[in-house]
Amino acid sequence: MRSIKAITFDFGGTLCSGKLDSRAFREHLLEYLRGSGYPVTSTTLSKAIDRALETLMRARRKNVELKFENVYSSVLRRIGVRPTEETLDYVYGLYTRCFASEPFEGVEETLENLYKRYRLGIISNATSNLPREVLERRKLSHFFTVIVVSRDLGVRKPDPRIFLYTLNKLEVEASEALHIGDSMIEDIVGAKRVGMKTAWIKNEDAEVIEEPDFVLNSVTELPKILTNMNRVREV
Repeated sequence: MRSIKAITFDFGGTLCSGKLDSRAFREHLLEYLRGSGYPVTSTTLSKAIDRALETLMRARRKNVELKFENVYSSVLRRIGVRPTEETLDYVYGLYTRCFASEPFEGVEETLENLYKRYRLGIISNATSNLPREVLERRKLSHFFTVIVVSRDLGVRKPDPRIFLYTLNKLEVEASEALHIGDSMIEDIVGAKRVGMKTAWIKNEDAEVIEEPDFVLNSVTELPKILTNMNRVREV
């Protein structure tokens, strides 16, 4: 086994929690639109959002990612609102305020430990820039050489291209990198396809489709596992 030079992380569910309060977001969006003079009903807005999300889900089933701006431009057009940059910025601000995200306990200490020895990267599936913004706000972004969000490339994990792009940015071969995440399909199967080592944050409800190299309960267990692996190699 070649030595590990780089580690890539999934974002949501691995480093940070994340949940959108959909009800609050839709209520605030409706209030904003009505306050801007648009006679939009709650039913009309919900239908427009649901239709746009159906389109997003169809794209995602093909591992294609859409940008937040495109998704909500579609929503606005469906209800007769011109999607100006100003309007989309406001909608995005509402979205971020309704999206709660916090680093899991021990994440900062774990990253502090690892970034002294490895090149670190993020590979996250998201229509928005929230992964970057949360890491910046929580003062964690400086640990990472590269942060790649699926909206950047238009493809999602498990598509090999997003992993290969990140590896190229980190300047390492796939066999020299380890990817850690909580999704069996997106993280473990995706990373294995390109030849990376994998560490799975165990989900009891998930079917094991591909055997990961390591199974963890939390990302905080990773430094110890890597230390033990290096000791075995030295022996």
